[in-house]
This record gives sequence, structure tokens and C-alpha cells, in this order.
Amino acid sequence: MTDGSAASTSTPRPRIFWGWWVFAAAIVGQFVTIGFSSQATGVFLKPMTEEFGWARSEFVLAASLGFGIGGISGVFIGPLIDRYGARPIMLFGATLAAASLLLITRVDTLWQFIAVRGVMCQAGLFMVGPFVVNTALSKWFVINRGRVIALASLGTSLGGVIPPLVLTQVVDRNGWEAGWVVMGIATLALVYPSALVMRRQPEDHGLLPDGKTGNEEPTAAELREMELLRRDFASSYTRAQAIRTRTMWLLVFGFALGVAVVGSVFAHAIPFMTDAGYTRSQAAFVFAVQGGVALASKFFWAWVMEAYSPRILTILTMAMMGSALALLSPAADTSLPALLVAFAVFGVGVGGMFPLFDYVWAWYFGRRYIGAVRSAGQPVALVIAVLGPILTGLYFDAFGDYRGAYYSLSAVIAVGATLILASRRPSAGEPVAPPTSAGGA
Repeated sequence: MTDGSAASTSTPRPRIFWGWWVFAAAIVGQFVTIGFSSQATGVFLKPMTEEFGWARSEFVLAASLGFGIGGISGVFIGPLIDRYGARPIMLFGATLAAASLLLITRVDTLWQFIAVRGVMCQAGLFMVGPFVVNTALSKWFVINRGRVIALASLGTSLGGVIPPLVLTQVVDRNGWEAGWVVMGIATLALVYPSALVMRRQPEDHGLLPDGKTGNEEPTAAELREMELLRRDFASSYTRAQAIRTRTMWLLVFGFALGVAVVGSVFAHAIPFMTDAGYTRSQAAFVFAVQGGVALASKFFWAWVMEAYSPRILTILTMAMMGSALALLSPAADTSLPALLVAFAVFGVGVGGMFPLFDYVWAWYFGRRYIGAVRSAGQPVALVIAVLGPILTGLYFDAFGDYRGAYYSLSAVIAVGATLILASRRPSAGEPVAPPTSAGGA
């Protein structure tokens, strides 16, 4: 295993840098995870709760529990990404997720649904999603890391546009069972080929991040870029070093509150709109518009992420989402166009928030042990994130609407933004010795 500090001086520059194949695979992985987990929840909520007599908070417990399972497993998965790469993890995750999605069609009790959807399926989807693929991207790109991670998150936005529209039609015409079958087959068809192109890191192939070989003509620009690559590697924090910083825990809690808010909105958006008098087709259309706006905004965020402080940009995205949440209920009472505007503003914020979250981790702590570092706070972060959809469902069960819940979510994301504002990039450390285990502990 190479130490990653330099590439072989005899390695020729490949015609196509393999990092771009990793980038394409990352788009697909994020599409599947986001589209088939949080974005799909609202499509099945009403049909299944009405058939089985479950409360809405009970239904979203399954998806929310899965985030917690993913967070716990992330502690172990992160170091495995550093050591073995994303490919074996994605193959296993896709197999588990697809089998679980098909098995959901056989459930008839709440505990079965929670076990299959909440534990098995969500754990599998976690292994093919943003945490895994963006950790891989952070190793393959440094100079272009911001724009690459932003553009790779096109997958999350496509997951917000395509699955709700397609699955709503499938479920309305053929029943909720058909929707789960479609997702199971699609998981295998999309993730298997994507996983096979994954590679651990460029140094394993005699390259450096961003397609560098170490043989470039030493112009001033090339020297600056090579120094950036060297410092990003040499000053990377191990897991043990990162958990002792105040910055890491501010990020963990700040990001967790943001994810909790997004998960709550995604899980309850379609029921929120149908309860307000809109049809399921109208609700799916509005939700798809949100995803479409998030998709289009990726190009803007990719442009600004490397020009401005990612910390400030993250706060901006969360402020946009908080403002939109405060307007959702009044907009729903006003008209469909007003609702479209509110969700569009939310979409712009979501479009930037998730890629910025991934970018900030590598920007703060370097790429060498990024899998282990990111995974250290996952259990804490995802326990918090799990509570968002559940508490939102409990609010509805108690009061019969979402108005107060959405105002509360607006305040929650403001707290998260405040924590991110208080964080500061740790000062560059001295080169660290490889840890005794891949986890950097």
C-alpha cells in the first residue's frame, strides 16, 4: 500500500483520469440512496398507513431508524473505506438494500416493516450513498474537490425529482407493493456497475489527486497545486486527533440538525400538501420542482464553493432553508404557485447544503484519514437526525397538522447554522505518522 505522498515519476498521464469514473459512480450512488430512502418515504406513507392502520410517526420510524443504524455502522465503514476503498462496501450494500426492498412486499406488521425497511434496507442504502462515495471523491480530488463534490451531488437532486414522480404513478396505478419492487430492481441495475468502477485512491495507481502524475512542468501554477496536494496529505488529521478538536463536534452537531430538518421535510412533504387539499399528483409535482431547483443550483454551488469560504456558504444554505420552512404553511394556505416558490427556495438551500457538508470535512481535516474522521461522529449525528422525522410525525399525530412542526424546524436549522458559524478550520498540523490501524485511532 502506497503512502500517498507522491506518485511514481515514471507513470504516464492516463487519457481519462480514473477519478472521473469515480465521480460518475458517485452520482449514481447518491441518486439511489437519496431517491430510494428519504425521498420515497412520502410516496408510501399514506397508502401503507391507511391499509395497516399505523400512525405516521410509526411509519417514519422505520426510515429514521435506518439513519441511526447507518450512523453506528459508519464508525466501522469509514476506516474500511480508507483501507479497501468503496467498491466492496457498495456491492454488499446494494445487495442488502435490494433484497430488503423486495422483502417489504411481504410484511404485514409494523415490527416487520421496521426491521426490513428501517434496519436492513436503510443500512444497505447507507453503504452506497453520500458518506461512502464522497469519502472516495475526497481522496481522488483536492484542487477540484469543491466543484467535483458539488456536481456529484447532482445525484441527490435527481433522486428528488425522478423517484417521487415515477413511484407516485406506480403506486397509484399498481399498489404500494409494486413501488418497492421497482426500487429493488433499480438498486441492483444501477449500483452494481457503479461499484465496479470504484477505486480506493489515486496513489494505488501511481497517480496523485486531480490527475496529477508528478511529472508536470514546474510552472508557478503547477508548483502551487503540487504544494496544495502535499499539504492536504501531510497535515491530515487522524481520527484520534480530530475528536480532540472543538471544531469536529461543532460540525457534528451543526450538520446533524441540518440533516434532521431535511429528513423531516422529505418524509412529510407529500402528506403535508395532500392534507392541505392538494392532490397527490400536485404534491409530487411540487416536490419534484424542489428537486429540480436543487439540481439546477448545483452548478452555481460548484462555481462558488472554491471561491468563497465553505463555512459561510454552508450557513447561507441553512438560512435559505430556514426561511423557506417558515413560509411553507402560509404558502400552502395561499396557492399552488406560492407553495412552489417556498419549496424552490428550500431546494436551492438543499442543493448546496449537502455537498458543502462533505466538502467542509475534507477542507478542515485533510484527505488521508477522512473516512475514519468523518465516521467518528456519525452515531451522535445520526441519532439527532433520526429524531427529526419521528418528532414531526408525533406532532402531526397529536395536533393533526404540520404548521407548528415546520416553524419549529425553522428554528432548529437556525441553531445548526449557529454551530457551523462558531466552527473554525483547525490550524495545519505537522505531518502525522500512519496509525497502527486503518481507523486512525
